Amino acid sequence: MIYSLSGKLIVKNPNFAVIETGGIGFKIFISPRTGKNLPKNGKVRFFCSLIPHREGLDLYGFLNEKELEIFELFLSIAGIGPKAALKILGVDDVNGLLAAINEGRGDLLAKAAGVGTKKAERVILEMRGKIQTKQNKENLKLMENDIETESALKNLGYKKEKIANAIKQIPSDILKKEERIKTALKILAKNA
Repeated sequence: MIYSLSGKLIVKNPNFAVIETGGIGFKIFISPRTGKNLPKNGKVRFFCSLIPHREGLDLYGFLNEKELEIFELFLSIAGIGPKAALKILGVDDVNGLLAAINEGRGDLLAKAAGVGTKKAERVILEMRGKIQTKQNKENLKLMENDIETESALKNLGYKKEKIANAIKQIPSDILKKEERIKTALKILAKNA
C-alpha cells in the first residue's frame, strides 16, 4: 500500500493534484480545503489512501495524518464513499468537523455539497464519541461563526474563493462573530 507520496506539485485542481516523483506523475484526489492549502508549485507531501474500484485504483491524499485517519473512519460508515468523505472533510478543519460530530450538529455537516441530511445524521450516529477533541464547544462556535461570516460577506457581494481565503487568515483567538466579520472585511480590503 502507498501511505505517503512526496514530490513536485505539477498540477493543482480543486478536486485533484498531480505530483511527480521518480519520473511518474500521480493523480491524487483531494478535498477543496486541501486544494486551497497547497502551494502554487514546489515540493509537497500527501498522506494517502489507495481505494480500489471496478475501473482501477484511486489515490486520495491529505496534508496531515489526522485527516487521513478521519477519511478512513468515514469510509467505514455504510453509504459513505470516498467522494462523499472528501466533501465532508472540505466543510471545515478536522477539529471543527469532530466538534460538529460530537455535538450532533448534522446541519453543519450537511453544508457539504452532495451530502444530505440523512448522510450527515448517519456520520454523526456512527462516529459520535469515537474521536474526542478537547475543545468541542469552542471549535463548534468558531465553525458556526465562520458560516455566518461567510454568509454576511456573500451578501456584501464578495466571491466565495476570496471569502474562504479571508476566513482562513482570521486569527483563531478572535471568537466573536462580529469581530470575525470585521477582521475578514479588513483582510479583504487589504487584498483588493
